[in-house]
Amino acid sequence: MSRKEELLKNLKKITEKPPERPRHIVVSNQYGEDKDGNPIYIDRIYGGLNGRYRLVQKDFTEYKGTLKTKRVHRKYESGEGYYQQFHVTGDGRWFDNSGMPCDEPKNAKFEKEEEQEEQKETKQNELDMLKDLK
Repeated sequence: MSRKEELLKNLKKITEKPPERPRHIVVSNQYGEDKDGNPIYIDRIYGGLNGRYRLVQKDFTEYKGTLKTKRVHRKYESGEGYYQQFHVTGDGRWFDNSGMPCDEPKNAKFEKEEEQEEQKETKQNELDMLKDLK
């Protein structure tokens, strides 16, 4: 086969669908069993390293929509305060700080979203780092 024929053959492959990736079963998405003993799978959030989170849905696909982080200030009975973190998807599903599904918190005052400031700060840090490389 000549080089030209080989290139044309490879160009035809561009329009082909990519091969399907094998589906991995995420065991930590299993949440008990039904009455027949079949596992029940739930949506779950993973991540947190470098501020990146991902939602693995019960069918083991990754959620492609928006995922926002919200914090609420809570108090122990002793009066000492702490922050609890929640995640909310673009379609309105809520998750607690362990990544498990939960109901939307009632009577909670969330902090103002500082995502834009964080993004600006991250962008500036990246630009500063690039300047140092030159």
